[in-house]
Amino acid sequence: MMSGLRLPTRCVGSLLAGLMGVFMLLALGSEAALWATGVWVVATGLGLYGAWQGRLPWFSAVQRLLLVLFLLVLVLLLAGWGNWLAMASQAVLVLLAIKALEMRSQRDFYQVAALVLLGMGVAAWLRVDILLGIFLLAALYLSLLGLLWQPLADAAVERTTEGLRWRDFRYMLVFSLVFLLMLLPVAAIFFLMLPRTPTPLWAWAPPQGAAHSGFSADLSPDRITRLALDSATAFRAQISPQPADPEHLYWVGAILWRDEGRNWLPDPPAAGVRGAVSAGVGTRTTGVRQEIVLSPDNSDYLFALATPYRLNIPVTYRQQADGVLRMNKAPGLPMRYIVWSAPAAPRVLSAAERAAALQVPADTSPELRALATRFAGGSDTVVVQRLLHWFHGPSFRYSLQAPAGYPHGQSMADFLLHTHTGFCEYYAGGLALLLRMDGIPARVVTGYHGGEYNPVGNYWIVRQSMAHAWVQAWLPRRGWVRLDATSALTVPGQRGSDTGTVAPAVVPGVQQLWDWLQWQWINMVIDLTPAKQRALWASAGAQIMQMVPSSTDTPHWPKAPVWHRYAALAYWLVGVGVSLLTAWMLWRRYPTGKDAGYWRQRAVRALRTVGLKDDRPGMERLFWQRLPVDQRESVREIYVAQRYGPTPDADGDRRLSAALATLRQVLREVS
Repeated sequence: MMSGLRLPTRCVGSLLAGLMGVFMLLALGSEAALWATGVWVVATGLGLYGAWQGRLPWFSAVQRLLLVLFLLVLVLLLAGWGNWLAMASQAVLVLLAIKALEMRSQRDFYQVAALVLLGMGVAAWLRVDILLGIFLLAALYLSLLGLLWQPLADAAVERTTEGLRWRDFRYMLVFSLVFLLMLLPVAAIFFLMLPRTPTPLWAWAPPQGAAHSGFSADLSPDRITRLALDSATAFRAQISPQPADPEHLYWVGAILWRDEGRNWLPDPPAAGVRGAVSAGVGTRTTGVRQEIVLSPDNSDYLFALATPYRLNIPVTYRQQADGVLRMNKAPGLPMRYIVWSAPAAPRVLSAAERAAALQVPADTSPELRALATRFAGGSDTVVVQRLLHWFHGPSFRYSLQAPAGYPHGQSMADFLLHTHTGFCEYYAGGLALLLRMDGIPARVVTGYHGGEYNPVGNYWIVRQSMAHAWVQAWLPRRGWVRLDATSALTVPGQRGSDTGTVAPAVVPGVQQLWDWLQWQWINMVIDLTPAKQRALWASAGAQIMQMVPSSTDTPHWPKAPVWHRYAALAYWLVGVGVSLLTAWMLWRRYPTGKDAGYWRQRAVRALRTVGLKDDRPGMERLFWQRLPVDQRESVREIYVAQRYGPTPDADGDRRLSAALATLRQVLREVS
């Protein structure tokens, strides 16, 4: 039944162009403005309808030119001068929309394919994750399919043929897929062979939007009226030894010392020391090793558990006196670094640090000072216990939006004295302020809390929704002690929460493999540095040498890392598979010892390429009548001998191919 299906040749090109545009939109993501997307959707719909009805192009050439100029000016006005990525993505969408209104021939499809690839290039400045690779691969496949199909469709239209058989399009589908699959191993080999640059060629565009959860290097809760949880990955980390509970994972980012009333700022009391590490911290037996792959964003902070004492960071950085790690600039691509950390040993608090950790805004209200006196009295440890018991009590409620009656956000005084409703920044800022007013040095820490474990890759995922703020208080003979005023039982998204969604300690099973693929994409594609490239080829050489019989003069090769060995094995298997596939295709193209039925089928397929529609025996007479007289007999004689003769062979097949090539040339000249 499928063999009788006829595809409308006028629609296939427009349909393929529309699908390519969909993948380009998915790759561009949020940079594809809603209005530009709407213009493209409407134009694509008109193009498909016009192709189906045979009404293309829509509008005259002058009208389309004026329309594209108007839309490009609109792109400039709405995106804003200097916002190059937004301008480029919207301009590509506009041009693609105009092409959809005039999609008629092979030339138009070439232009559509070029625009889609240009849009994919713009998307590569925005993202380099595995999804971009999938979208680009799909767009390339559709481009190849369209570039193979459109000339055949144009030729059919010139011969006034209404449509092409389903088997013609099916052949193009299979051929395009096989051809693309054959190109992938070749592209992978070139990817490994070409020299690499030690730094990325482009910078990652910072994410847009400010009302989502995520790390912040300051604390300004009263400027936020509503906070939306963001499930995007902040970083992935392999931890050794493995933690017993993700509740113990507090990833330190920034440490905030100065309280200005409306916000907290870092401003450490002592100048940072370039490349320094904390002294008197950790050993080989007590330290925790973290190998972290940081997702690119607009932050220049590096994250670690507890206090770092040993670092392996591939970019220029500095470590401040309070242990905070900062890069000179935000990374443009996913960045891998290793850090060893452990709890800091108690030491004497300097006068400058004590003064900074006890600073309170001069305009602090008398009501807040009176509130602090309610918890004063006794040792510092007793005061801390009173405050934590109060914050963890039933009167406090965690919320991601400002309470009723505060449409423009609440102040810290409103939170502590009246509403008792807010998110972690209120809890941390409020606890630190009350501790300071009670004479206990305190500072606010911002970073992340928790993680989701992925057993497939043996790593932890820390999401933007896990951004958190807590307090470090200085207690005698204990040093800086972590205090978390935000109870996990009241936080939506935390484990054990009875209000809101419970965040799993382990990545759900359906997501484990997909996230592992993204992890491997970063490890083996994005993070393929020159050193890793050399190590990979050295590993492949080591595998080859291990296959050679050992001798006394055989050099000793170091044992390669596990992932290098797996990668080398994978590329060897790919190479063998490509070789076998190539040999099979050559065998199919130049067969030997085939029976007569094979050559008869080849004759039928050859005649289909020049317009034979009904290949039932004896039905070729209508086809011969449409051929020029000077070509009819030569082609007919060879074809009849190959299809109906007693001894069809390879020589006759070659003569038929040459005769058909001459026939095609004559048909082109006549048309």
